[in-house]
Amino acid sequence: MKSRFRLSAAAAAVSLAAFGVVGMSSSPASAASATCFGYTGNVNGYGFDAVAWQYGPPECFGVAPSGTIWHTWSGAGGWKEMPGDGRASHFVGYFESSAGKAVKVITEAGNYYCNYDDYATNTWGGWYGTNTDHC
Repeated sequence: MKSRFRLSAAAAAVSLAAFGVVGMSSSPASAASATCFGYTGNVNGYGFDAVAWQYGPPECFGVAPSGTIWHTWSGAGGWKEMPGDGRASHFVGYFESSAGKAVKVITEAGNYYCNYDDYATNTWGGWYGTNTDHC
């Protein structure tokens, strides 16, 4: 069983300038233009999160107005849809251990889903439901 733990607020808090965040502008209220690492994409009204992983490179995560789930990182070439055809309202948690990282989202219906990236293979596994506080 792989051990995962939630990043502390201090570890997760990073300067947005370090992510190359230019800004976010809303138009209309349910959608926003978000720029992270120099890549601009459309996210829903919840905006996006910049995450400073302890063991992996920093990433930004957001949900498009359509509900599709996206992320980007330095050198990605743009915002990339996360594997597994997930749909969500917004991100609610980020977890990491030396073996990998996980993200947690909530849907409009109130269901929670996680996706795990194994650092050894650098592969996101796909979305799975959860009823716990972590992934």
